[in-house]
Amino acid sequence: MKRYFKLYLSFIKNCLIREMEFRSNFIFHNLVSLIWAVVVMLIFFFIYQHVNTVNGWTMEEVLLLTAVYFLIDRIFDSCFEINFNNFVPLVNTGQLDLILIKPASSQFFVSLRQFSFAMIFSNLAMAGVIIYLALTYFSPIYWWQVVSFLVLLICSVVITYSLWFMTLLPVFWWGRIDNIQHLFRPFHQLCRVPIDVVGRFKSILTYIIPLAFVATIPAQSLIGTLSPWLVIYGVLAAGFLLWLSHRLWNFALRHYTSASS
Repeated sequence: MKRYFKLYLSFIKNCLIREMEFRSNFIFHNLVSLIWAVVVMLIFFFIYQHVNTVNGWTMEEVLLLTAVYFLIDRIFDSCFEINFNNFVPLVNTGQLDLILIKPASSQFFVSLRQFSFAMIFSNLAMAGVIIYLALTYFSPIYWWQVVSFLVLLICSVVITYSLWFMTLLPVFWWGRIDNIQHLFRPFHQLCRVPIDVVGRFKSILTYIIPLAFVATIPAQSLIGTLSPWLVIYGVLAAGFLLWLSHRLWNFALRHYTSASS
């Protein structure tokens, strides 16, 4: 574990050096990411000028959920999406060969080799919004709520990574598939709204495809409406999906034909 931590720090250091070579690009991408998050929050703000609640969710609760969604989404984009965008070329051009011969987990390498700093402004802003809304509208916030939120935040990133990663694996059988890395994005964007509004699909999106853990349930931990056992379920779901993604990755590798085929 210590070896992988040091390796990941090296990845981040190299990516930071590369990013600072194009500082204008760094600032521009950060501003665009931040503006996009702010615009989505403004949309909900305007909607709630005409209604008091949406299926029991007040404006403050939805704004908190939206901030949680964008925080988790930007963490994912920083750590994983930049690598997922390179996944199809790795497999189809045979560059994956060079990764498979390295003395480290190939899944770790293809998932975390690059790190994007284009979401730093957005991450800091969303964290600030979460703290402000939680302390202003949902105070008092107890320590176990903070712990539950942080645990669920990690679970959310792991669940998002695992589900998204598994949608990339068909490339080993189907060859060149343009934009397969965006296949999961529409489903992930469902998490910008409370899972409660999807009606009969709520149970499916909570217990079978646990997208509720991406934003709704972490937000509920700060709002104070979370059932404690859902934290346990979230940890188990994240652990299971991460294990499943690794098993499917190893299965997919057995069908990899490499550059020589």
